[in-house]
Amino acid sequence: MSELVKVSSKGLLTLPKSIREQLDINIGDYLDITIETGKVVLQKIEITPKKIDWENDDKAWKKYSANKIAREQ
Repeated sequence: MSELVKVSSKGLLTLPKSIREQLDINIGDYLDITIETGKVVLQKIEITPKKIDWENDDKAWKKYSANKIAREQ
C-alpha cells in the first residue's frame, strides 16, 4: 500500500486513515521512527506501564511517616 502525504511547515504529516486502520494506530499510540537505507520507517510500539509493588510502597511510606513524626518531637 502506498499513500502520498505532504509535510507541513512545522514538519508534521498526517497518516492516512486507511493506513491507521490497517495498522490499528489510534490517538495516543507511540510510533518508533527510524531511517533504513534512505527510507523512513514507522513502527507502532506498545508501551506497558511499570508494575508498582504497592505492598513495599506502603511499607516505605509508613516507615517514612514514622521517622518524620519522631524527628518533629
